[in-house]
Amino acid sequence: MRTSRPGFLLRAAATLAVAGLALTGCGTSEEPTDSKPSPSAPAEPDHEPLTGIELPEGQSAARKHPVFIVKIDNTAASAPQYGVAKADMVVQELVEGGVTRLAVAYYSQLPKEAGPVRSMRATDAGIAAPTGGKILTSGAAPYTFAQLKKYDVEWIDMSTPYVVRDTSKPHDFLHSVVGKVAKAGKAAEEKGKAERPDDFMPWGEADTKLAGAKPAKAVDVKFSQARTDNWVFRGGKYRLKNNYMGKSGQFLADTVVVAQTKTTIAPYKDPGGAIVPVSHFTGRGKAWIMRDGQIVEATWVKKGEKGAVIFTDAKGAPIEIPPGKVWLDLIPKGNGQVEAGGVTVR
Repeated sequence: MRTSRPGFLLRAAATLAVAGLALTGCGTSEEPTDSKPSPSAPAEPDHEPLTGIELPEGQSAARKHPVFIVKIDNTAASAPQYGVAKADMVVQELVEGGVTRLAVAYYSQLPKEAGPVRSMRATDAGIAAPTGGKILTSGAAPYTFAQLKKYDVEWIDMSTPYVVRDTSKPHDFLHSVVGKVAKAGKAAEEKGKAERPDDFMPWGEADTKLAGAKPAKAVDVKFSQARTDNWVFRGGKYRLKNNYMGKSGQFLADTVVVAQTKTTIAPYKDPGGAIVPVSHFTGRGKAWIMRDGQIVEATWVKKGEKGAVIFTDAKGAPIEIPPGKVWLDLIPKGNGQVEAGGVTVR
């Protein structure tokens, strides 16, 4: 499992190479009698896999529970969404009817509850598989179950005590399912061993800057005719103006990433007869990265559902994401678009 940033590995390799050259140039035929082993280099401090935030020296990001991903409704009927503020990362994906659904990921801290919980989609394979995340869900279509099994993605559904019906909402069948995230974490800790998930993003350092970025403090991200995110950068954070989160539980993003994905149609329709889109977070596509009130265009590459995503700039140089909470929008190639300062940058 990857536990060090790429930059650190390169620096370490260079240091070893220089040290090797120095030893070769100063070699002698006899072993010095007063030689002492050189002290080993200090270990790179660990960092959170879903945020890149560096931990105190000697502290590990390995925990006895996995990444939990809660599928949360993202329509006006879901208001108020709860538990989202404690998430490390949020991924928004297109579903039927042109609306979207959230895959809300937790690892560094677990909320008592999160929801309202809805069903999974095949898109979730490319979101959960890279970190071995378990999905809390109300269910899924047979096709979706098969796709997730194909990529070894596990889920926790209503057959467990961790995804339950809120009996105080008897007349709201679709939006009354609750994810007991902390309870699921405690159960995992009782029988699990500490393991560190792989990094979801290519994390940089706290002072990492996005080369070539342009000012953009208000950005609109369009998924469909029915859903456009209105982002504003204020107070050092990105705030989603048209969200359904409770006022006291807003997810404030340090970075917003938008990735255009190939979108296909699932071989089934929803109960109302609508087609179901599948966003494939694999392969490559255009991306836009927003940080510190600026935006830069990039290319994303991800080898298969289990692969880690990487980003490159217009010159092909790698882009590292500064540490912090990330909101990731997966918009459909062709129909989705990004508008900054009144200019479409699709």
